[in-house]
Amino acid sequence: MLAWLKQGRDRHRNARRLYGSIVTQARSRGFYADWGVPDTVEGRFEMIALHLVVVLRRLATVDGADRRLGQALTEVFVADIDDSLREMTVGDLAVPRQVKRAVAALHDRHDTYGAAFAATSDAPLTAAVEARLSGLPAAEGLDAGRICAYIREANRALDVLSGAEVIAGRMGWPPVGR
Repeated sequence: MLAWLKQGRDRHRNARRLYGSIVTQARSRGFYADWGVPDTVEGRFEMIALHLVVVLRRLATVDGADRRLGQALTEVFVADIDDSLREMTVGDLAVPRQVKRAVAALHDRHDTYGAAFAATSDAPLTAAVEARLSGLPAAEGLDAGRICAYIREANRALDVLSGAEVIAGRMGWPPVGR
């Protein structure tokens, strides 16, 4: 009778697990120490958004009602941004505006990276990564080529996972660094 409630609870639990995997991978030391991504709030946001787009792209291919996991994952992202802004002592009145900007940025990344993933060459993806990361303060020595190769490998790794594995949040991220 209340199976829909259990399904919603399970979906949000899986979304939190999946988001935890994304954040853990996006904060891998290799991105910042070896590949030149700035270890700043903006640099970390860009890496989380990039990984989130990769996972959302994969979730869009899952059949059935489980496609709603993408929405739940986005909701977890929004809650994390809200919490992070409050921890950084952003004023209560400014938090909703900043969250709205972060969600708009995520949608922009989704469109930009999604189009780049669909391209047959690496040039659009490299250009998208460089556009997002090279303009950040402290972005010296950015290795966009290695980041793009990593993202292509992450896409391939997600594509071979079954829908059930993705929905359960069992991700096999490629190694990062040297």
